[in-house]
Amino acid sequence: MSDGHDGHDFHLAAPSGTPIMAGLGIAVLLFGFVPDSRLWRFTLVSVGTMILLGSLWRWVADAIEEYRNLPE
Repeated sequence: MSDGHDGHDFHLAAPSGTPIMAGLGIAVLLFGFVPDSRLWRFTLVSVGTMILLGSLWRWVADAIEEYRNLPE
């Protein structure tokens, strides 16, 4: 019986928390654009950007590592 992919197996990525961290970084970054005192806004935008970039870096690194370890 075919699995619907012409007999070829397919790969699902391993579960990861990095998309959730990226979403949190985006939320903090966008919350920094809400009108408030100037220093507080800069701090939120900076922290949100660091969280977002760090999680994206880890997400891409995990994907590359997973791709390199795929079975032939």
